[in-house]
Amino acid sequence: MRVAVIDGFGSGRWLTRALNEHGAECVHVRSRPRLVSYLEATFQPGDYVADLGHDSDLAAVARRILECGAEWIVAGNESGVRTGDELTHLTGLPGNLHQIAGARRDKHLMSKRLRAVGLAAPEGTLVSTTEDAVAWFETAGLGSVVVKPVDSAGSDHVRFCRTRTDVLNACDGILASENVFGTRNRAAVIQEALTGPEYYVNTVSVGGQHLIAETWRYTKTRTPDGAPVFDYEEPAEPGSSPVDAVHAYVRNALDALGVRYGAAHSEVILTARGPVLIDPGIRLGGGVLPWVAEKFLGYSHASLLAESIIRPSDALARSGRLPESWLAPIRYVSLINLQPGLARPNHQWTTLLSSLQTVVAVAAVAAEGTFLPRTNDLISSPGYVYLSASDPLDIEADYHRIRAWEQTCPYTTTKFVR
Repeated sequence: MRVAVIDGFGSGRWLTRALNEHGAECVHVRSRPRLVSYLEATFQPGDYVADLGHDSDLAAVARRILECGAEWIVAGNESGVRTGDELTHLTGLPGNLHQIAGARRDKHLMSKRLRAVGLAAPEGTLVSTTEDAVAWFETAGLGSVVVKPVDSAGSDHVRFCRTRTDVLNACDGILASENVFGTRNRAAVIQEALTGPEYYVNTVSVGGQHLIAETWRYTKTRTPDGAPVFDYEEPAEPGSSPVDAVHAYVRNALDALGVRYGAAHSEVILTARGPVLIDPGIRLGGGVLPWVAEKFLGYSHASLLAESIIRPSDALARSGRLPESWLAPIRYVSLINLQPGLARPNHQWTTLLSSLQTVVAVAAVAAEGTFLPRTNDLISSPGYVYLSASDPLDIEADYHRIRAWEQTCPYTTTKFVR
């Protein structure tokens, strides 16, 4: 089988490798001429038998995809979701419901769609000016709100706000910038700030049947200006009442958003009124090492997606067993840089982290010599670490060692002011 991968960057490289391991050939398509440098750096051209590049004429791209024998189209990265939706529609290859494709990327349209079918969704509005954002905040009477781009990723420019000035600054920051994919922000979403445990649910859908690969619970902190900082996350145990409620809600939300095929990374807050979806993410989860999941689960989100494309009957046969429990306690720790500066050579700090007793894997993201700001979102994290041990107290001890060590500012060499 030949598979057309739209934007095989970031987690897309794990997908192409899994597809190749399943015997498929991959063809690459770009949604735009070029993406930001940190994504471009992850591209693996050797994983593809052909690269169709970028063409703004999607009808022409659709013809070339069919001419080269591709039988499937899949987004490798969030940046390719919209283009992938349009190309499945133009080619007639398996895809998600085209009429509501916008609701799978636009967080405001997502909320409207969920409410239209009777599912819980964040209360909020779409604004194109700071004045509109402030006016909505002052009349909503919510006390705390969150302001975010309409269609970015990685907690880019997300801000929690409690005052008029907070809202004004957050909205200004979004409307004066581009999203993480290099597209100018023309609007922002302002919503109620939901409270409760936050989860992400990784799924793979086959003909409208949603297989849950894994579910993790986030722990986050916030910067003084209200930006969420990812601290750590741990798997949620399948079968507990709260997790079962989240799973049932996610399956209904995926149905409502027209998801019939492919991966999703759904971020959900379990509020007092029940689960509420805050980001659908119709693609693989990013910032992971799939081999870690394969070691502890026997499969990963990427491998399950590849299997659903190449051997869908095998994927569906897993439905009674998924999600499975992890073989041992595990924690994913996001690294936090406290001092803006130039990134040190990765080996200077990855070697030290790798020596910790519970470390399973260390992933460095920041490229040597590039500017690394103080961590205020996923993009500005130096990397991440997986910790595992039979005794959770050993994991906790190494986690605290990492946070104490980070006080010495090990990731950057010199102070740097932009």
